Amino acid sequence: MKNTLITALDIGSSAIRVIIAKDVGGNRLEILGIGESDSEGIERGIVRDIQALANCVKKAIGDAEKAANINAQNIFANITGEHIRTHLGDGRISIPTDTPNEPGEITLDHVEQVINDAKNSVKIQKGFERYRILHGIPHNFVIDNQEDIHNPINMNGFHLIAKVCAILAELTPLRNLSKCIELAGYHIEPENFILNHIALADSVLSEDERRLGAIVLDIGGGTCDLAIYSRGSLEKIMVIPMAGKNITEDLAIGLKTTISNAEYLKVEYGNALASSVDPNIEIDVEGISGRAGSRKTQYLLSHVIQHRVEEMLSICYAKAKDFYTPELVTAGIVLCGGTANLKNIDVVLSDAFNLHVKVATPDLSRLNGMISRLEDPAYATAVGILYHAAGQETEQTTKSFNLNNFKSSKLVDKFKKILKDFT
Repeated sequence: MKNTLITALDIGSSAIRVIIAKDVGGNRLEILGIGESDSEGIERGIVRDIQALANCVKKAIGDAEKAANINAQNIFANITGEHIRTHLGDGRISIPTDTPNEPGEITLDHVEQVINDAKNSVKIQKGFERYRILHGIPHNFVIDNQEDIHNPINMNGFHLIAKVCAILAELTPLRNLSKCIELAGYHIEPENFILNHIALADSVLSEDERRLGAIVLDIGGGTCDLAIYSRGSLEKIMVIPMAGKNITEDLAIGLKTTISNAEYLKVEYGNALASSVDPNIEIDVEGISGRAGSRKTQYLLSHVIQHRVEEMLSICYAKAKDFYTPELVTAGIVLCGGTANLKNIDVVLSDAFNLHVKVATPDLSRLNGMISRLEDPAYATAVGILYHAAGQETEQTTKSFNLNNFKSSKLVDKFKKILKDFT
């Protein structure tokens, strides 16, 4: 029986966010409870202190349970980090037929088989022994010599080839995250980890943005997660180990204050574009461990922020520029994550990439209940995890597959499950 309860667990370096929801049918989810806590013990997607992180996870889930008045079940969580790998592989199968020298008809089972064959071909590659495939994303299919087939179902052929992008995660970070959730008193199935980039796309990207091409940039606490979509497909993912916490640490050092006060000043007075700040405005800066405080200009605060933001975005651009051309990302950049709330960061980002920037909040059109708290770029990942877990992605997310063409609801459900990661 289908579990109608879903717990989306977004484990970040700065904060942990939890949403408990119920599938109420009709492509709708009802929000039952939301929980949030500061995050400790994880940096850049890697667990550094498992007990500290487990305590934070327990608090966040506990808060969501209290709000929902129900126990968390069916947990799905995100994963990111420099250990994530991608590899493009081919799957090949022959299509059986009852008549010699006549092509056979391709069925849903054949699509399953060829995608699994591609994933297996990647898994046996040297260097991937200690990795697990999180997602297998078919880019296109080949039937005999006919290339760039988008939907092979019901077509005929002797051989079917699938070009599949496999996304792999190292086993050690996966196991440590699982153990952390277990220490918090909960359980997660191994297949319930979702790549952060894919969860974000489910939350913030429209069908037009996928088709016309867009760069999704999530600037969180520990990493910048960057995904490039072009012509409906996920083309490239990158993880840059620098983000909001680096800005906070720079402020703590530059202003000689505590980490907590630096974070407060960043959120309340920070600006990524120092030239837009009145240089005469001064703010109170707390001293360290009882030392006397001081007064600094908001311009100085913003100058420190802008310097780190520009460095961070220049690294993002340097890594991404070889994998896209401006005409293939017509929709520009979709910016999300907690650091997206930093004032004027979209202006600095637009200058760095010379592309239009949209600061995105999660698409809440499929949610019922108290959702105003989710209207924040920081909740994009949690909402995306929820959508991905529920299989609620828009049915026509690509030019390749139109699930409305299939009359059997059972077939539709199975097909959606197989191609859940198809962008």
